[in-house]
Order: sequence, then structure tokens, then C-alpha cells
Amino acid sequence: MTQKSNLAYDLQRFEERAPETNVRASITVRRERTVHPVKIIAVAVLALMMGFTLLYSRVVITELNSQIAEKQAELETLKAENVRMQTELEGRMSLTEIENTAVGEYGMVKPDNSQVSYVQLEQENKLEAAEKEENIFEKIVNYVKDLFR
Repeated sequence: MTQKSNLAYDLQRFEERAPETNVRASITVRRERTVHPVKIIAVAVLALMMGFTLLYSRVVITELNSQIAEKQAELETLKAENVRMQTELEGRMSLTEIENTAVGEYGMVKPDNSQVSYVQLEQENKLEAAEKEENIFEKIVNYVKDLFR
């Protein structure tokens, strides 16, 4: 059964109340997280090592690039020297240069018609090749081929 009362509404239920302070709740201390100094130093040393490693690698790459540039310049110089020497060699090996050297240094002269003699051969020159001999493997292959004919 329900109980009926003629009491008025309890208006205190609708009033704003100051929060009740619980002794335990007000005493809680928030602990801030602290990072151990050794960890900070370790991370700093690691970051410095990575920075120096990156810097060192850049220095090495720069040095290698400068060496490559020097060697390429040296290669271009040597190629130009090679072209110059090839041209000089071709100039020295030309027929007119050889003829001038033969006449000037060795005292050679061109033959005249009285110095030329012709030789007539009685028969034509022929070149005859010896008959090719078969080796053992060719003989076996030919024998097998003859069996199937």
C-alpha cells in the first residue's frame, strides 16, 4: 500500500548545495610525473650523436663529390691530350710525311722505269687445301647416320 502524506514538497531538494567535501577526496595529492635526469641525459646524448653522425655523413659526401669533380676534370684533360696525340700521330703516319722522311733522312729516291723489272710466271698460282680428316666423333656420327639411311 502506498502511503499518502499531506506534507508539502521538500524544496531543499532543488536548492544548489555546496559540494560536500569528503575528507579523503580533499586530501588527494596529485603527483606530477617526473622524468628521471638520467633519461633526459641519455636522450640528449643520443640526439647529439645522431646530429653529429648526420653532419659527418654530409662532410664525407661533400669530400667525395669534390674528389669526383677533380677526377672528372683530370679525365677531360687526358681525353683532350689523347685527341691531340692521335692527331699528331696521324700527321706523322701520313704517306707524304713517310715519303719526306725516307727521302730526307735515309736518302731514298723513287725508282725510275729503268730500275723496274717484270717477272712472268709460267703457270698461275693455286692454293690447294689439304683434305680435312674426320675425328673420331665425326666418324661415329656419320656411321650412325649411314645406319638410318
